[in-house]
Amino acid sequence: MDGKKTKEVAIFKDYSLGVNTNRDAWVYNSNRQTVINSTKRSVLAFNKALGELNSGLDTSSVRQKYIKDVAWSSSLVSRLERKIPSDFSERRIQKSLYRPFFKQNLYFDPESGFTHRPGRWKYIFPDSKAKNLAICSSGVGSKEYSCLMVDHIPCLDFLEKTQCFPRWLPGEQAKGAEDTLDFGESSEMPSGFSPEALPHFQAAYPGKPITEDDLFYYIYGILHSEDYRTRYANNLMKELPRIPRVATYEQFMAFVEAGQELARLHVHFEDVAPYAGVTIEYTKTGLPSYRVKQMKWGKIKGKTGNAAKDKTTLIYNDWITVKDIPLEAQEYVVNKKSALDWVVERACVSIDKASGIVNDFNDYATEMGNDRYPLDLFLKIITVSLETMKIVKALPKLA
Repeated sequence: MDGKKTKEVAIFKDYSLGVNTNRDAWVYNSNRQTVINSTKRSVLAFNKALGELNSGLDTSSVRQKYIKDVAWSSSLVSRLERKIPSDFSERRIQKSLYRPFFKQNLYFDPESGFTHRPGRWKYIFPDSKAKNLAICSSGVGSKEYSCLMVDHIPCLDFLEKTQCFPRWLPGEQAKGAEDTLDFGESSEMPSGFSPEALPHFQAAYPGKPITEDDLFYYIYGILHSEDYRTRYANNLMKELPRIPRVATYEQFMAFVEAGQELARLHVHFEDVAPYAGVTIEYTKTGLPSYRVKQMKWGKIKGKTGNAAKDKTTLIYNDWITVKDIPLEAQEYVVNKKSALDWVVERACVSIDKASGIVNDFNDYATEMGNDRYPLDLFLKIITVSLETMKIVKALPKLA
């Protein structure tokens, strides 16, 4: 898959690390207005710092003076030293996958220093209107292999050392008036595949129809194969994935179909039906509150640590307890935790100590027009987990 650091024929012509902002608390938030306020505050403070530098203060003194208003990174310090001002625009805010199955609003600014390492995302998701898909994979040296498809920019820590391979490269198109891009139909966008990729796989199955879309979903399917991950475990720790050609066209298409189903579950997880097999208990009378502070697993008496967590029971808040959660849902692990554990950990209210910025996931629920969004998300990820494992366990063995 790697087309940059190898002289071998590669599948994708471009790929990117997940975005590395170096100021997550400032530019990621459940609340769009909080992102606007915190980022605007930081940009204004940076420009004030620049003015003081011009008046004779040294860089170190200026940085220290504005330490509470600017999360300084090497890229931003370099911009300060070069005396280049920054600007702010709400148009730079778009949805992002911060962690598995956990969306946030992101201020993505690859030009003015407020996204520390923007990667290649201006070519993959150039703005909030860009429609695209990318297969995210654990990076080189990861302790455990994972992959997950996205339709928004992911964070560097979305997976471990996240590397992403796009289906399309809409940002490669010529820019039109007012610096906007005309994305058109997906078939008109520049492909993310190298010219050699599709012919390489077509050659293995002469006379059989294979499209680039087929290849994209085939890759996603085979990356989920337990047989593949076991057989190539050593390689996956040392390099980005290599994709084999399976023995028969029928096997190839089986992986294509599995990849399509997995993509539907993982990309459109918000549209999946909530799992209906749980029991929801209301601990108080009256209209329940769906506001969440921090979900917690139930407890098993007589045990400590992780062994004490009863993962058949979720204490959602002081109104709601969810019981009869199927333990099989814990089998779907991505980036070293179950998908459900990611929801339990992240769907909360948190305060960043350094900046004091509050990130309240209930605000995201409000933006989605659904106060019970956190609860629905948890129930939907049960479905995603169970269906994912059903597909993975049915994948054909590699010949």
